[in-house]
Amino acid sequence: MKTEEVFPSRFLKAEQLDHDVTVTIKNVVMEDVYDAQAKEEVRKPVCYFEKATKGVLLNKTNWAALVEAFGDESDNWPGKQCVLTTIEVHAFGDVVQAIRVKKPNGA
Repeated sequence: MKTEEVFPSRFLKAEQLDHDVTVTIKNVVMEDVYDAQAKEEVRKPVCYFEKATKGVLLNKTNWAALVEAFGDESDNWPGKQCVLTTIEVHAFGDVVQAIRVKKPNGA
């Protein structure tokens, strides 16, 4: 069994991306998510995409990238294309893979 089969998540994880993927934004919604650091449920923005079953939980870095690309009103983002990529980041005392959002080449 794979980890995703044992511990399914409604959010896309960096480990599930093996290459850059161009996606079209369907919508951005606020959802309750458990924050392990805060040890409580918090409201966070989640970006969903056309033809995808999982959304991306948006952190401040990815939110800022989308704002820079498409403006500060997330209600105007549906239909816009962006690229999901992965990078290594330092987090919680370790180096881990993280999803980053960027504009498509030439956009």
